[in-house]
Amino acid sequence: MGRLPLHNSPNKSSSVYSFTWKLLAIAATCLALYTWSPFNDCHRSISRVSLETGAYEDICSQPEPAASQSNFSKAYSTPEFLEESAKRLSGAIKIPTMTYDDMGPVETDERWAPFADFHEYLFETYPVIHKAANLTIVGGYSLIYTFKGSDSSLKPLLLTAHQDVVPAVTSLDRWTYPPFDGVIDGGWIYGRGSSDCKNNLIALMTAVEHMLNSGWKPTRTLILAFGQDEEISGFSGAVNIDKHLKGVYGKNGIGMIVDEGGMGLDKQYGVQVALPAIAEKGYTNAIIEVDMLGGHSSVPSRYTTIGILSKIVSAIEDSNAFQPRVEKSTQHGDKSEVPDWIKQTISSNNPDLKAVAEKFAQTTPQNRYMVQTSKAATLFNAGIKVMRPLEEVQNTYLNLIEPIAQAYSLRLNGTSFSESPIGNVSVTWAEESSDPTPISPFTLASPAWVSENIYRWSPARVGSRLNVHTVDEKIMTSGHVDGIRFFTELIVQADDKSLEL
Repeated sequence: MGRLPLHNSPNKSSSVYSFTWKLLAIAATCLALYTWSPFNDCHRSISRVSLETGAYEDICSQPEPAASQSNFSKAYSTPEFLEESAKRLSGAIKIPTMTYDDMGPVETDERWAPFADFHEYLFETYPVIHKAANLTIVGGYSLIYTFKGSDSSLKPLLLTAHQDVVPAVTSLDRWTYPPFDGVIDGGWIYGRGSSDCKNNLIALMTAVEHMLNSGWKPTRTLILAFGQDEEISGFSGAVNIDKHLKGVYGKNGIGMIVDEGGMGLDKQYGVQVALPAIAEKGYTNAIIEVDMLGGHSSVPSRYTTIGILSKIVSAIEDSNAFQPRVEKSTQHGDKSEVPDWIKQTISSNNPDLKAVAEKFAQTTPQNRYMVQTSKAATLFNAGIKVMRPLEEVQNTYLNLIEPIAQAYSLRLNGTSFSESPIGNVSVTWAEESSDPTPISPFTLASPAWVSENIYRWSPARVGSRLNVHTVDEKIMTSGHVDGIRFFTELIVQADDKSLEL
């Protein structure tokens, strides 16, 4: 408890080329429906057909009876609450908590200074929370709010978001409004972080502040954790939050974690479907450098380092080394609106999952990279942001590069393919890599993995939060209030002693 303390490198240019790879952590994700939703939509659950047996079974089944809306959420429908909520998010956007890949220690890098301002803003905006919660700060600026429950036998609920945003320092003339002005206009809130993910952070704080003001006292311990560097992999924030919570509650001490992510709420095949992520891709960065003797441009060699490097990039981008893959399928929808190719797959005892995966991948780019490893060129010579990819693809990567090294008499990581090599292609791997996460349970009967019981879902309708990480990032004001309503009801439901997390 108490007042938040205030805390008080240019990009390297080189011939290195960074290539991003993302490996699918799971073959397919279950599309969970909520029988009751804070978005006031009617949902219905339809049993799926097992691909293995052809028999019907309940997967992603819904709780019965359906939950009803709590009294806490009733205040969220007023115009006054809508306006006040938008102002709170706007104020958070105005503080430019940008993180860069080359951020230094919090004690010495002045770019961390806005985080102190952001902490002060939270303290002033949510006074009831700061009186009721036990606040722990780790990693310099990462916040852990703990609201101790009355029943210590119940494992805590952990809800997370992040304070930092990706940089918005280029293409400023293309923004409708400056990225850190937090303008509210036409039912939208504009600015960097409006949809990734200060909207979730402010929604969580607003929900809990309102509940505390309304007399709520937690039965189950509630933890809000807000990292400082999610956009640059979370080594100061998420890592230290994890260490702290493990130290307090033990390795298997958290009942459930809900983080940002997923694909929102969307109408598919006649029903509203919540699309949470039950696992997350890993990543790795490959760094490629071509080293050859140079010369003057007036008498150039036949092949230049830039030309060969470009051929390597093209070979990787043009390859079909990674194919979409689906292992299971579930049916939750109106049969009259489900395409025949899906119905045939569901009902078949021996489905062609390879063909199904490709058909699904062709529907949208987002769907393709939900079931397929992705690869993307992200940095050439210099840049602000390096996107993050995964490590099991390293051999594939080298196999794509080797024919080019052979064709141009180059070594590959020192290995020669000709008697007189004229240079070398080096491929190294960034130290910051991660494996895919475990798959969280997705049926009502699934055994709880506790700390692995992690669900990533940002509570927003598809189309209500736009332009994440790019120009004119924005969220609908009504969509932001939907998020407040969802987090409120999630906390209420999780506070039920009969619910086993």
